[in-house]
Amino acid sequence: MDNLFSLDEFLQRNGGLLDSNIWMVLVVDINDIELTVTDLRDTLEIFSECSTGTISGESGVRNLINQIKEASEEYFLLWKLDDWDNNEWKIFDALRSRLDKGNKGGLLVLSEQANNLMIHNAPNFVSWLGARIYYLHKDAEILSDEECDRRLATLQEWTGKTNDDVIALAENRQLPTDPEYGEWLILLNRGDLLERQK
Repeated sequence: MDNLFSLDEFLQRNGGLLDSNIWMVLVVDINDIELTVTDLRDTLEIFSECSTGTISGESGVRNLINQIKEASEEYFLLWKLDDWDNNEWKIFDALRSRLDKGNKGGLLVLSEQANNLMIHNAPNFVSWLGARIYYLHKDAEILSDEECDRRLATLQEWTGKTNDDVIALAENRQLPTDPEYGEWLILLNRGDLLERQK
């Protein structure tokens, strides 16, 4: 449970779990939580093509559970859980079965302190998570130029297209819906073209 991942690595490892009733925890520096949640929401919608809801826990666990129950999204990012005390986590543990929305799962974005409170006060939920508690390593966030070039070469080989081909397809709103094409544009620093596809 002490593995450090960049956001890219985390999504590559867990992308296949997004359309199942699986919950995960991502532990982030408390000052980076809001930015991480924003990045995750945007990236998940591009890569997994599933609607992602962001639900705040600042009004307490019962309110959070009710929001999940009424939400129509396919995947949930839960955050603002850092003010929860031991008792809130114990209530969360008792209500964990209400997180089961068929094939829908989600991700809790927590500070290290909140993660420790969860581990000590929500043992049943933690056993449900298993090993799916990941630590975000912020400095690993950006792919090196070499890693970026390698990934682009893989995408080019996979499709037989060049970077210019993909940009032209995006500019003409003809980009295939495969998530890899969204990743390709982001690697080329042309994420702006993704908006045109909607």
